Amino acid sequence: MRRWLRVRLYVYGCGLVLSACASSVLADIEQSEKGFQDIAPSPSSVIALIERPSLDPSDSTFVIVSTQTLPVAQTPLPTLNLLAVTPYPNATRVSIGKSWENRDIWAWQFGNGLHTLVLIGGIHGGAEANTVHLADLLVSHFRQNPDDVLPGIRLLIIPVANPDGLARGQSLDGRLNAHQVDLNRNWGCEWADTAYLHEIPISPGSQPFSELETMVLRAFFLSVSPDAVLFYHSAAGGIFMGRCGDSEPGADWMGPLLDDATGYPVSRFTAYPVSGDATNWLAEQNIPAAVIELYSDTQPEFDRNLSGVMALQCHFALDSIMSVQPDQALQHRCDAYGWGD
Repeated sequence: MRRWLRVRLYVYGCGLVLSACASSVLADIEQSEKGFQDIAPSPSSVIALIERPSLDPSDSTFVIVSTQTLPVAQTPLPTLNLLAVTPYPNATRVSIGKSWENRDIWAWQFGNGLHTLVLIGGIHGGAEANTVHLADLLVSHFRQNPDDVLPGIRLLIIPVANPDGLARGQSLDGRLNAHQVDLNRNWGCEWADTAYLHEIPISPGSQPFSELETMVLRAFFLSVSPDAVLFYHSAAGGIFMGRCGDSEPGADWMGPLLDDATGYPVSRFTAYPVSGDATNWLAEQNIPAAVIELYSDTQPEFDRNLSGVMALQCHFALDSIMSVQPDQALQHRCDAYGWGD
């Protein structure tokens, strides 16, 4: 443990937080769950999600679809709910699957536009609990300010991608899932059977997508066909675009846009080799994706990250709306933010 704490002082991206921070985040989640009608998956239904459902704005339900299993692991595959559009501006929370310890992985949906943006916190669980806090604050903001979901946008937020790790709080265990796997080393692009956190060997899983949590997230992405994805981490203080081989979708516009809006610099992560990264797999699917590393390993840095989300929305909303007919109100709003270019 002492060696781990010493290494943490110098390692980018590990983002350890105090146990109290993780406990506070868990308490906030428990409090936010009270009073909501949640849609949870059936434990007996095993599905792999390939096609996006038809979009019916009058349908406020979620649909569970069963298909063949994905040939990625010799373990039971998770249950997944297909997202259907909810009447704007309603916010609906749905469990998209379960962790190894049977905790739900929740997704919130805002808006019913054709451009889908996905925001994800907590893939490193309790070790980066401030990213869960950030995602929870974003959920609260868009619930309280539905007009901040711009025309043409569907915003999906997954506050905790690694709920088992969040429950473990501080320490290396809190970064990993219940199988002691680093979920951000378990994706398909450039996966390796040996992975590291700085010089510390960590498990990438037995093969790509060997873990329930990454299978759930992969199926979710294939379902919703996102236009852009952000993964929140801490605490390297930067923006790192997903890249797989020569494929780096969005690097020419998304990185600079987020740099301007958030103040985090766009960079290449060179502190140590990273294999099996989620954003790199998304790049392989030609989906623009970025890691946003907060500066702090305790604070959510909400304001600058809300700016980043609004910047992404303006990019797609202006492109969608202005191509049909001029919307001067939207243009002025995004110009006022400084994100309309």
